[in-house]
Amino acid sequence: MMQYVNEYDTPECKTLSETAKKSIRTPESLGLDRCIQCGACTASCPAARFTDYSPRQIVKRVLENDRSVLESEMIWSCFYCYSCNVRCPRNNSPVTIVQVLRQMAINEGIGVEKLAYFLEIGEYLGENGASKVPGAGISNMERDLGERWIGIKRNLEPIRSELGLSARDVRDTHGEVQAILESTGYFEREKWIKARVQEKRIRGFLKTDRTGTSCTEKKKNSGDLGFESDREYTGQEALTV
Repeated sequence: MMQYVNEYDTPECKTLSETAKKSIRTPESLGLDRCIQCGACTASCPAARFTDYSPRQIVKRVLENDRSVLESEMIWSCFYCYSCNVRCPRNNSPVTIVQVLRQMAINEGIGVEKLAYFLEIGEYLGENGASKVPGAGISNMERDLGERWIGIKRNLEPIRSELGLSARDVRDTHGEVQAILESTGYFEREKWIKARVQEKRIRGFLKTDRTGTSCTEKKKNSGDLGFESDREYTGQEALTV
């Protein structure tokens, strides 16, 4: 078992479904065993509209105790909107199950590189007592939301003044947030994550073949998870501002 594993978060269980149900993240009312594979979760999922993500397939693989789901890219496409939970007629919560699966994957060193994006948030929070959007996220938002969003960001102070809002205020927390993060072990876990990310990058570099293509790149297997995975990204903008 990896370092920093919380027994309440990822308890030792024989099956994926038992682990999901007994995790501290999971409410007692979870309807996992009542799932009828109706697909309402996938039909209402914004991520499923633009990617191969399917909460229905995730739940199916958990019920079948298919541990290969921990290595699936699908579990990283959910952004926790809880639409699946709201629409489920059996009160199941695929989004909660995904949270448990992600932690299980990270515990085994799978997908840990995906956490690199969020490390900037923790570091900024510790220094300033406030959160922020990582630099990579800003670039993506500029691309997806367009010039109007960029204009709002550049002229935020005058816009706030025009709307009668006070200037943005990042309060001095006198080191309280930093102390909380230290006492809860955040910075130690951050070091562990950075080390794992670096290891993966080095392994990926060493496995690069003669053509310059990384041998660790995964090929897309269309249709391997059912009809949902046969769809291509439509190219439609996710949001227009």
